Amino acid sequence: MSRLLTNAISCCLIGSGVVAWACGGRALMADKELDVPLNPLGINGSPYGEVFAMAMQGPIDTYFHGVWSGGSEHKHEEGKACSTCDDASAFKGIEMKSGLQNFLVSLDNVAEVRTNPKPVSQKHRFYLRRQIENKLRFAYNLDPAHYANYNSLHFFLTEPQLGTRPQLTPSAAKLAEETINYCLKRNDDPRPMLTAAAAGTNIIHLMFNDQLNKKPVYTTQQMREYLKVVDHCLDRYVAISRQWDETKNWERLSPQRINECDERFRFISKIRETAEGAIIRFENKSHQTQVLN
Repeated sequence: MSRLLTNAISCCLIGSGVVAWACGGRALMADKELDVPLNPLGINGSPYGEVFAMAMQGPIDTYFHGVWSGGSEHKHEEGKACSTCDDASAFKGIEMKSGLQNFLVSLDNVAEVRTNPKPVSQKHRFYLRRQIENKLRFAYNLDPAHYANYNSLHFFLTEPQLGTRPQLTPSAAKLAEETINYCLKRNDDPRPMLTAAAAGTNIIHLMFNDQLNKKPVYTTQQMREYLKVVDHCLDRYVAISRQWDETKNWERLSPQRINECDERFRFISKIRETAEGAIIRFENKSHQTQVLN
């Protein structure tokens, strides 16, 4: 068999495969059950995603700093506030000596110095905020159960000075609902329960803000429903924590991580008590209004 005939047969087979794939893809595209978010290599929500989500904590701090400084990302001396920064200070301590190490250090310092003398425009600030929001969303998608990544994104969506979307509250509420549903599926780790509880308190807080409107949409009954969700998450955290005590899983974490969990549990518990007190006040106010009418 000649080489030309072999190549022709190969091309025909490849072409037939492409046509079959294109025809079969139409049916897959029409199936709504297959309409799911893209997850390349299955990293999002995987153990690898959890590791990458933790690694994103450093860049997230830098991203937030970029918003407040208007894109002027630079290093601080320890203990100094952002307002005390001096762009020229980044050049201090750079000794132009021979050697690769000094050269790399100088590049690292100079790379973060803002050299444009003109002030940052509003459009550029908007661009920075949008880029930061996308990066926060990326970090959240890696591990939706990560407490810090979720709360960072929630704060960004609910702060008008930071958010870039026309409607912030619906996005934040949807994010909280998705986080609760995702975390409640976890039975192997108590920490996602704290993230779910935090998401529940965030939804209640959004409902509290709704009471400031002339015609509130949410009722105190709906607030109490989410208060039950918070209680359920905290109860599950306690139950899974006891299992971890028995299996010695807590010993695998550093003391810093354990202290973080304890502090978050106490913080959410206090928020929960405060929220219940606010709901009682709303109920009393509603009852008084009905009596007057």
